[in-house]
Amino acid sequence: MIGFNWTLYLELAKELIYDSEQTSLKEASLRTGISRAYYGVFCIARNYLEREVSVPKKEVHKFVIEYYESSSNRTMNQIGADLDRLREARNGADYENNFQVNEFKAKVKYQLSQKILKNLKKIGAI
Repeated sequence: MIGFNWTLYLELAKELIYDSEQTSLKEASLRTGISRAYYGVFCIARNYLEREVSVPKKEVHKFVIEYYESSSNRTMNQIGADLDRLREARNGADYENNFQVNEFKAKVKYQLSQKILKNLKKIGAI
């Protein structure tokens, strides 16, 4: 069985963020776009690690980010740092009532997900 293609979340994120001005659900679209951008690259990063190490179910986000950040590989370090930054935005978008979001901020977070994806490709995760 072939698993889900997590890059589809990145395509959805792009659509939600870049087409948000055409909807009455603009804030919800931007928040959801940030969330999907994070989960798209997070799941690719997690799945790559699962090939090498046992990834716990509990506190999986913290584990994955810290694993990448503690690597001796500079590209993996950058993935970890960028995932951490994107996760902070995702937490705000998903949980905070007063999270300030606009098109520019959402586009910056989407572009960060693309940087992470490029680095994941560089290490052979995709």
